This record gives sequence, structure tokens and C-alpha cells, in this order.
Amino acid sequence: MARPLATQQFDVLREIFDLSRAQQQCIEREELGRFAALMDERDTLLHELQMLVQEEASLPENVVPIRASADQAEDTLALDTVIRGILEHDRKNEALLAEKMEAIREELPRLAQGARANAGYRTSADTGSFTNRVS
Repeated sequence: MARPLATQQFDVLREIFDLSRAQQQCIEREELGRFAALMDERDTLLHELQMLVQEEASLPENVVPIRASADQAEDTLALDTVIRGILEHDRKNEALLAEKMEAIREELPRLAQGARANAGYRTSADTGSFTNRVS
């Protein structure tokens, strides 16, 4: 028996919520490679969620989707709660990323100055040596 669409939507949203929390941990640990991989996973789940919504919308007018509970308000509340949690984590992630980006912006001029200073200590690789073999 197929699972009700609301349950499937909730499960996908729950996975997105978990990924959002994992992304926050990646930002805090500065694991940006892992963060990007989680973004890809999240895109896949968002696509899956979009397909579920389209599936529900494409049902004929005389077919009513069976909900996970008899009370549709429960389903709506559960979905709304998970979506709000995702949004809350995303706002925190955005703030953390903004802080990291600001720190990088502040560090870039110092790195450029250090690179110029280091360049002054380099010796030329082309020393142009000459050997007089006649003498």
C-alpha cells in the first residue's frame, strides 16, 4: 500500500531539516566542502518534494488524497512546524556564513600585503651566470 502524500512530504521535509542542522555544524567547523555536498543533497530532496507536490496537484478532481491522519489540520500543523524549523536553521546558517565571509574580507588585504612583502625577499631565478673558459 502506498504511503499517503502528506506523510511522504513530511518525511522529505524532515530530511531537509536534518540536512539544515548538519549544514550549521559544517559551517561552525569550517567544513565548507561537506557543506557544499549537503547543499547538493538538499537540492535533490527539494526536487523530490516538488515532484510530490506536483503529484498531488495532478490528481483528478474526483480523487481526494488520503491523509496520514483523519484530521487534515494535524498534517498541516506538522508540515508547517518542520518548514518553520528549516527556515530557522537556514537563517542561522545565513548569519554564520555572513560572519565567515566578513572575516575573509577583512583578511584578504592582509594576505595581499604579506604576498607583496614576501615578493621583496625573493631572488631572481635568472642570475645570468657567465664562465670564462679562456683564461
